[in-house]
Amino acid sequence: MSDQRPAGRPGHRSPGSEPTGRRRWLGRPLLSIGVPALIAAVGGIALTSQAALAGQDAPEVACTLTVPADPLSARGLATPYRLQAPCHEADAGSAAFVQATIVDPATGAVSVYNPLVVDAGARPAVPPAPPKLPAGAVVGLWFGFNGDQLRLAGDHGSLAAGRCVNGARDSIFGQFAYCNAPALFTAASTAIAAGRLKVPALGTAADGRPCPSTRDFGLVDMDQSDNVTTTYLVLADGTTAQNTAANRAALARRGARVAVNGSDNALLDAHVFPALGCTPYRAPDLADAGAPATSLALNELQAAAHQAAPVALVPTSDPMTKVAGKASVAKTDLYRAGVGQPAVDAAAETPGAYCADLLRVGTDRIELDRSLTVRAASPDPAAANSLFTFLAQRFRGAYDALDCPRLLHTKNPVAVTTDAKGVVVSARFAGLSRPSASPPASASPPASASPPASASSPAPATTRPAAAARQPEHGRASAPATTEPPQTAVRTTQPPQPVRTTTQPAHPVQTGKAVPPAATQPASTATTPAPPPVADAPGDDAPPAAAGRPDLAVDAMRLKAPGPRTSVTGTSFASTMVGVVLLVGGTIGCTAAIVRAYRRNRGKYFPEPAAE
Repeated sequence: MSDQRPAGRPGHRSPGSEPTGRRRWLGRPLLSIGVPALIAAVGGIALTSQAALAGQDAPEVACTLTVPADPLSARGLATPYRLQAPCHEADAGSAAFVQATIVDPATGAVSVYNPLVVDAGARPAVPPAPPKLPAGAVVGLWFGFNGDQLRLAGDHGSLAAGRCVNGARDSIFGQFAYCNAPALFTAASTAIAAGRLKVPALGTAADGRPCPSTRDFGLVDMDQSDNVTTTYLVLADGTTAQNTAANRAALARRGARVAVNGSDNALLDAHVFPALGCTPYRAPDLADAGAPATSLALNELQAAAHQAAPVALVPTSDPMTKVAGKASVAKTDLYRAGVGQPAVDAAAETPGAYCADLLRVGTDRIELDRSLTVRAASPDPAAANSLFTFLAQRFRGAYDALDCPRLLHTKNPVAVTTDAKGVVVSARFAGLSRPSASPPASASPPASASPPASASSPAPATTRPAAAARQPEHGRASAPATTEPPQTAVRTTQPPQPVRTTTQPAHPVQTGKAVPPAATQPASTATTPAPPPVADAPGDDAPPAAAGRPDLAVDAMRLKAPGPRTSVTGTSFASTMVGVVLLVGGTIGCTAAIVRAYRRNRGKYFPEPAAE
């Protein structure tokens, strides 16, 4: 008698027709193998995705800054610049900064004024005070930015009126821009040649060598001479004010903090100079009752007058001077004109020559000054634990970003050690011995700019005026970007994160107190005696804890990141590998469980073809 199955769904069995253990065929293998394998697969996918996201570039921070009308006049200087949404001046990652230096052609007197930046539609916490400019004053403006791309926008023809340069046509510099800078340097050079302006000597550092300048290979990085020394006061409500003694006193109780620009100039003036016992070149601040202040232009004037050979000039390998990722002599010349440097000598000034001087002079000076800088606070405590480790990591990044390993056929000479949080805690220069205090043979001062023995009575010096003519690139000159760009949406970062603070105040006062600089910093350019170098303990690159508490919190000067804004770190790489292993293992486990279940129950739930 044939086996008659009851009508119903295919494969249906009546209750009790199969042992209970047989009905659990699907549960056993999946619970023992399949479910854990499935979880492993899901975990692998999650870890792999997380690691992949960690390796992607962070969003580029691009902002637009509106230049007020007639920016070179006293009224224009006192009119706040407007940072367009979605960027915010209170956001340390998208803040913009403006700095003016003024030359009186009749007397050669130099002064500084820092125009204010506010959010578009916002009012300043304290209205800026208009400066009193001398008759016929020549004003130069410079811009700094903590993001990636700062585009200038005009207001009633302000870009043309200010002769502003944002970069080459269709290729802006990035963090850097200027207005009327070549005219300022020309006026300064004329005053120097006539003996009306005396640029102070660099002086002698505690290491026995001349104090560094912005054109010293011991200081420069992948994009030298960029950004400014301007600082602002930022209140809890996001409004801003000029950082003056009066404003600091008035706004301290309202939670004001000092916002700084991540600047080569500020690094030199506020961190390297104090560590080496040097004094920066200062001029009266017209917004701060004449208190001495630093500026980008002052640094470049001093470097032009007194920097000994080899002199670091902006190279064509600088990321800010490239066009579509390729070197551009024309754009480099535009940049150099903005910092008072001569046009590129393409035959002698090659990226390889720049790297060679960076390797020879830069590593020598940083290692020589280790016993001094290791005791100084880090400009960015989140990146490095001392000034020495900050400079070493900065050199390491610049060496790679300028493609020096390929150009010189060498490995990066700097090896760093980081803690669990990624902070550089020690650095070593591979294959280098500790240098002596005597300067390199090629670093003798040029005959045309020999500094006097003392900075108290500087002799007249001459500077190299910026070249008026620009060399055409591929047969066509690249015009400066002076037209007013359209208002377009800009990209910004995620919501602002809590700002880390250091004990460095707005003006380079080593006590950390935000007090008027006139009370703590003399206007004289004479260097301050420093104690003799003391050998640091091996492997201990942490500076001593700073004493006292600043009256105002000061933003950290963040370390520039070469190349992509983020990269796959060792942790994310390990996460990726673990994720891949789990993913592959989980997939194999799930497949094996299903195949095993099918084979063991093929004749029960998956009917075999009927025999003939």
